Amino acid sequence: MANALMVGSLLNFLPTSIKTHIGRIEQAVAGWPIEVNIDHAVRWILQFDVDDYPLALRIIENLDVVGTVQIRYALEIAHSKLLRRIAEKGSSIANGNTLYAAVGNAAKSGSLISYHYRVAAQIAEGDFFSSGEKSALDFTHIDNIVLVDDVIGTGDTVARDVNEVADIINKLKRPRKIFVLTVAGYEDGVQRLMEQSGASVVTALEYGTDDTVSNLDATFYAGLSTRERVETLERIKHYCRNVSRSELGYGGIGGLLVFDHNTPNTTLPLLWSSERGWLPLFPRATKIPGAARVVKSAQEELKTADGEVETPREQAELTLFVEGKTDELFADVLRQRHDLARRIGVAKVQVVALGGLHQSVKLLDLLKTTKKDAVFVLEDDAPTQRVLRNHPDLERERIVFLRPSFIAMLDIPRIYENRSRFPSLPEPLPSALPEQTAKDASDRWLHQVEVAVLRQRANIGRAAQLIDEFLVPSKYKAFVDDLRAAANVVFFGR
Repeated sequence: MANALMVGSLLNFLPTSIKTHIGRIEQAVAGWPIEVNIDHAVRWILQFDVDDYPLALRIIENLDVVGTVQIRYALEIAHSKLLRRIAEKGSSIANGNTLYAAVGNAAKSGSLISYHYRVAAQIAEGDFFSSGEKSALDFTHIDNIVLVDDVIGTGDTVARDVNEVADIINKLKRPRKIFVLTVAGYEDGVQRLMEQSGASVVTALEYGTDDTVSNLDATFYAGLSTRERVETLERIKHYCRNVSRSELGYGGIGGLLVFDHNTPNTTLPLLWSSERGWLPLFPRATKIPGAARVVKSAQEELKTADGEVETPREQAELTLFVEGKTDELFADVLRQRHDLARRIGVAKVQVVALGGLHQSVKLLDLLKTTKKDAVFVLEDDAPTQRVLRNHPDLERERIVFLRPSFIAMLDIPRIYENRSRFPSLPEPLPSALPEQTAKDASDRWLHQVEVAVLRQRANIGRAAQLIDEFLVPSKYKAFVDDLRAAANVVFFGR
């Protein structure tokens, strides 16, 4: 009753910008095989900018939502395919000669799908085993192993699990056949899984790029011009970046697939992510690794802290400490859109803003004491140099000086050629000034340029636009070279 009252009150005070779309929202939600309250869908849409409400509607109208009944039907189809595939291999399912297992950790979706599969295909419960029981299995009478999951996305994760099983059974004298059976799968991921594992793959619902947003020719974009399709995809990426670490979900698939029990990580993150306060339409269940895994992880971390185990550089995470939020914006864009981690030679880069060096006690303390794999990115201005002269004990090999700031990486002359877009730009610097005066004046002038081009409303979208359009490749390369040199000290120079 309370829920119904909330729906009524929500619909009563909605602005016209969203109220005019209620009919379409209700129609889309009513067509899903799982129950979703209209108020939940409306709240999700209201998180978008008003101009992007049609985009949110297009997303919910193009979702492939799979409920329990559909899962059971799909698994019946997959089992029929499996029987034929096993027959093609010269075998059959008979007399307990086949074992079934959920792919990966027992807390993953594979376990639930295994249950549905067992019911749909009327398979004896004793023919299933969990991943934790592999070492105790007796394979004497087993000819076929069937690994079960809900969806194949990129195929990489499933391939690792399949290869783990293969490593065990391939040591046995008699050969066995491995099959992967899923409710759904993306064509490229299925192909990659077969190439990486050698397993036979059976999936009931086969999706291609036409079923995603990553393909501009997909049905998702029906009725839009080429320009509108490109703009729509960029807006989707914008929202996904704001609520997750990827633009289109794991592997860049850009899926629109949702299960009633969970949402694949290959589906658009704006549908399932709860990061940064975002309210997901279909929350993604998290993996529960179990106490043994937690203890193991803690022991590994402790060993690393004690110096017994070092993370290889190519698997490591490097932290960039920067002086302020604007620097953080620029560094984050370079991290997200300009391949910064790979260029430095690490697995991941994190950016942390701590305030200007000349006023941040915390940053000074970090420069002296941090054990984190970190590099400090500082502006090369007079206040910074003055502070560093007063602290000769700082580890300078881990400091990268900008030349002299992030904004200086941009093509300033070309920005001035587009001055009509940046009406607050200061007048160009006079060319004839004494050296030190010119340096101080240039630092102040660049700050004024930064304020003008960001229009005093610094945000990641604005910074991304500026960097994408005006970044000077040679200046960016010089910055990356400096970071790589400092990273060498971090990983090899202690």
